[in-house]
Amino acid sequence: MANGSTIGLEAQPDAMGRSAPVLLALLGALGLVVLYFAKDKVHFFADFSEPSYSPYFWPRRFGLLLHISGGAVAISTGLVQLWLGLTGRTHNLHRRLGRLYLVGVAVGIVGGTYLAATIPGPFAYGSALLALNFAWLATTGMAYLAIRRGVVPQHRAWMIRSYTVTFAFVFFRLVADTLSSRIAVPDFTSALAWGCWAVPLLVAEILIQLQALRHQPA
Repeated sequence: MANGSTIGLEAQPDAMGRSAPVLLALLGALGLVVLYFAKDKVHFFADFSEPSYSPYFWPRRFGLLLHISGGAVAISTGLVQLWLGLTGRTHNLHRRLGRLYLVGVAVGIVGGTYLAATIPGPFAYGSALLALNFAWLATTGMAYLAIRRGVVPQHRAWMIRSYTVTFAFVFFRLVADTLSSRIAVPDFTSALAWGCWAVPLLVAEILIQLQALRHQPA
């Protein structure tokens, strides 16, 4: 039985139909960002050499490959899953892609945790990456537990949280590549490693709860 925190996320066919263009535009924008991110990472698969990976990543290349591969699967299937789930198309394709998403997240977490534990840098940076991987595990695990219990509204809410964390990896790289050289703030990368998932997750939670409040009786 769903609790008050997720009542507003239950399928509303008419409302979803009206908001479909906005939702499609949002997912399309996210898709373009993902393509931008992927364009800069394809060389890791096309050229398996130290110059391609740089001396920074070459000693941890296998962990990086696991992280990128799992993340790519999770990000791409997650986009489709959000569309299917939020529009009520929860049939065989949704369930199959859900399993693939879980595999992608699991592989990404293994690689990401290895990178976070071995990558050189300040403690604040490494701990932020470890926390990010834990948030990825926790949100996805809760989404899986909810659907196993048959609590669809909670599953939908946790999947939104999970995909918010999944997309944080893209957000981190996008902001780091565009702003790191322009912002003269000490330890900016460490702050970004925390903010790239904590801030979007907070915003997502506020939106989830506001949606739930709209459907609470006055």
